[in-house]
Amino acid sequence: MVRFFDNHSHSYFSTDSKMDIREAVRVAYGKGLAGLALTDHMDYDAPKGAKPFLVDVPAQQAAIDEVVEEMGLNGRGGQYGDFRLCKGIEIGLQDISMEKIDILTKTYKFDSIIASLHFIDGHDPYYKEYYKGLDCFYAYSHYLDVIYALLKQNPDFDILGHYDYVARYPDYPQACITYKEFGDHIEPILSYLVEHGKTLEINTKTYSITRAGQKMRLDIDILRRFRELGGEAISFGSDAHGTGQIANLFPWAHEVALAAGLKYEVCFVERRPQYIKL
Repeated sequence: MVRFFDNHSHSYFSTDSKMDIREAVRVAYGKGLAGLALTDHMDYDAPKGAKPFLVDVPAQQAAIDEVVEEMGLNGRGGQYGDFRLCKGIEIGLQDISMEKIDILTKTYKFDSIIASLHFIDGHDPYYKEYYKGLDCFYAYSHYLDVIYALLKQNPDFDILGHYDYVARYPDYPQACITYKEFGDHIEPILSYLVEHGKTLEINTKTYSITRAGQKMRLDIDILRRFRELGGEAISFGSDAHGTGQIANLFPWAHEVALAAGLKYEVCFVERRPQYIKL
């Protein structure tokens, strides 16, 4: 049986989450997971009207250390066996934030860093202002182009988070970024990840969303192309903001990854990849 690792979850240190760390561990362990990474939101320089996401990193890391000791995690011989609780961060990339991001990643020791794009052109696509006056193709392709440009500016990360975040919230009928339509824009991203030893994420929160009358869909051709370029490992992330979301849809994500030809899932300990055979 595959022991999944949830690389993407948010505790009460994230602005939009109240998830208790101890309860998250109990639920994740009860679901048979190998471990959980708390990757709370750090988004500097929020545009006007968008919710700020700032993490008290010293307090977050101290709280994780306390839970690890108290519950005997990370190989300490407690009742949770070898279950691992990791210190992570989800960093929102923006041109204007790069210096702050660089200081953050050099100041603190994380197990894993997720790079994501939440703010683009002065907007958070969650609030839909970003899409005004844009057709679907431009809105999605521009978002992908910006991801690629920002990854090159800030290479200190392990996982690319929810590359299709932009497709979650608009009113366009198309609820999927496909390789067939957007390949010219996602190909550079996939190539960059492979060439620099980074990991692509299957963010299962995205595929639990129904909008425009249809459930959002993961295009397996994107995963296949990642594999063709040399990618072997995938990151599973629930993007959980509550314990009920932890490891949501992971068995489905596992089957999709296998069908795409991927061989491993991956988690990170002290920024070093640990591979689990699919």
